[in-house]
Amino acid sequence: MGLLIGALLYGLDHLLSSFAYREVRAALDVIFLAIITGGLHLDGLADSAYGLFSHKDKHKALEIMKDPRIGSMGAITAVLCLLLKFSGLAGIDGNQCWIWLLTAPALARSTQVIGLVFMDDARGGGGMGAPFFQKLNYGALIYCAIPLTLPFLLSLKTGLLILGLFAFSTFIVLFYFQSKLGGMTGDTLGAATEIVETALLVAGGLACMSSATH
Repeated sequence: MGLLIGALLYGLDHLLSSFAYREVRAALDVIFLAIITGGLHLDGLADSAYGLFSHKDKHKALEIMKDPRIGSMGAITAVLCLLLKFSGLAGIDGNQCWIWLLTAPALARSTQVIGLVFMDDARGGGGMGAPFFQKLNYGALIYCAIPLTLPFLLSLKTGLLILGLFAFSTFIVLFYFQSKLGGMTGDTLGAATEIVETALLVAGGLACMSSATH
């Protein structure tokens, strides 16, 4: 699914490049990424921020995250995420463009798989994500290997950069949710996807701009 979203994102960006300037393309790319998942992951990010930044204990934070409202911290976090994603996409151009647009959505969704396989269900089976925690096993990790190999087709340096950034950002995000909530929920899985995707897109923008100046 992640690779399909990445392929569609690259196709859209390539189509827009024939008549739209970079900032417009980036804005439409951001809108596409939000719409293609129905805003579900972005909503998970906002809900997670609302609960975790309330500075309450684990149980109260989980209760707050079920509130249909997102609060000021949830709204601020979502806006900042979209701004960072826009800035990253605005910088992604040139020969490396395709690899970042293709792999960022795919690897971000691989973070979900890793979270479901290795992390506990923070709600103890009482949340919407419970069926996924019960179904996935170590065999599901094979789906993470496919997008991880693609960057090495461009170059060893790019492959190692993307692999390292993906591993680092995924570890930090999952460790944070584990320390705060004792596991993952449907909301935090969506939040992890948004955070890792944003980190990869920002890194992609910086990498493309750096290569263009050399």
